[in-house]
Amino acid sequence: MDRFLNILTYAIGFLFLFNGLMWLISPVNIASSLGMPLLTGHGLSTQIGDLASFFLVVGIFSLIGAYTKKPYWLYTPAALVGFAALSRIIAYFAHGAALSTDKILVEVVVMSILLFIAKKN
Repeated sequence: MDRFLNILTYAIGFLFLFNGLMWLISPVNIASSLGMPLLTGHGLSTQIGDLASFFLVVGIFSLIGAYTKKPYWLYTPAALVGFAALSRIIAYFAHGAALSTDKILVEVVVMSILLFIAKKN
């Protein structure tokens, strides 16, 4: 079971790392895959900078946690994706955003997996 969880942590890490790099290499493609338009000007700078950093931090910290097998590395990526889910829910209720249940579900599942693995180790 521990080997499976370690592989799962690596998979999460590489998936998020890939998305982060895509924000730097091909933002038009990654934005489209996430269902968002690519902004312009300062908005584009913010969109690429914030989203690349979000995905890169989740990916890199997950990979460090998988490699070192030190559970404390997994709390940061778990917090980032957990707060992303919470922020989406707030955006829905407070600001009239669409309720992105598919993305919220992924974020809650990833957060739960990372916290489970951190707690288990």
